[in-house]
Amino acid sequence: MKVTISVVWLIFALMFFFLGLYHWNASEKDVPLFKLSERPGKNWGSIKVLGSDVDQPVKDFAQDFNNYLDEQNRLSKKQNQRSAFGYWLASLTALVSIFLELKK
Repeated sequence: MKVTISVVWLIFALMFFFLGLYHWNASEKDVPLFKLSERPGKNWGSIKVLGSDVDQPVKDFAQDFNNYLDEQNRLSKKQNQRSAFGYWLASLTALVSIFLELKK
């Protein structure tokens, strides 16, 4: 019976360890920032509508969107790292449980 329970704990330990690795690897990936493509003929002059540069709203959007992506990337990284540590702690707990079960 000890061996059966220990095998179950070992399966949980491995599962939690690999889930931790998955989340750690996910924490290293970022959504790339939005790259604004250049308007053809931009160097030939500016285009204004009612006194406003037509490119400015798109530039403002790109800046705001990239700020949003930076924040989401930062939060995602923190969340995935915390999840990884939680899974690794669960894996360690399962390993301690194996030790305690076999020690009885």
